[in-house]
Amino acid sequence: MARFRLHGSFFAVSLVALTASLNAQEMRVYTTVRNLAAGPGGVPVEQAPVVARSLTLFHAGKVYDYVDAAKEVTIYEPSHHRFTLLNERRRTITEVTQDEVRQFLTLVEQEGWKKLEAANEKSGTSQIRSLAWLKFQLKPNFEADFDPAKTKLTLQENDCLYSARGQAPPTKGVVETYLRFADAASELNSVLHPQAPLPRPRLRLNDELRKRELLPVVVELHANLDPPLRLHAEHTWTWQFALSDRQLITSWEDMLTDSTQRRVNFRQYQQESLTIEISRNR
Repeated sequence: MARFRLHGSFFAVSLVALTASLNAQEMRVYTTVRNLAAGPGGVPVEQAPVVARSLTLFHAGKVYDYVDAAKEVTIYEPSHHRFTLLNERRRTITEVTQDEVRQFLTLVEQEGWKKLEAANEKSGTSQIRSLAWLKFQLKPNFEADFDPAKTKLTLQENDCLYSARGQAPPTKGVVETYLRFADAASELNSVLHPQAPLPRPRLRLNDELRKRELLPVVVELHANLDPPLRLHAEHTWTWQFALSDRQLITSWEDMLTDSTQRRVNFRQYQQESLTIEISRNR
């Protein structure tokens, strides 16, 4: 607490500067995630099936992250440390703070450690790999390597690998603006979607990108599981909005003030999302 008081004024100035940068900067990021492990021996990137697409818009101190397949937008307000989730299909809205997300995440991680402690020493190969993957998510111990010529960052621990190819930002402050959102979104996704990886490995990757002032262009996550995990995410960056982007933001903001939208608490929203995911995977 004393350390926080010592640096309190610096923290306040940094937050004001970051918010001002976010207010002034319009960024558009379109992300495509592909499954490289879809088939014997894997497939080339261009032939790999798409498992997710998202559009992320940074505007007026907020971040709008939209997944069209789910008809869901997550609105992140860094100055308030708060998420608002809006599902267009269900016409449902909820709010959750970052502190609440981290409380949920702590419970998830505690259950993970209990599972590791209860693991049987005679576990089969498949279960051993699964437990190693869980331990990696709970406490990653990466060996980091950076190739400046390719602006490629590689973090590896045993059979688990995170890699990113980056690009320099157009202006100062853009990297921190994006990675602050990426950190928060990684934590939220781990709570909202049980199949999503826990956030600690991605937070470590983001820290390495911060050190080198790089924005991610391609990010890959590989793990030797059964079946193997091979995810490839490609980020397309644009520094101006299209007219359709502004129309989307206007429509989402209108929905937030629409009294016909159903407002629920985060646990209920989470449960409804989980029920739909389970029914789709059957």
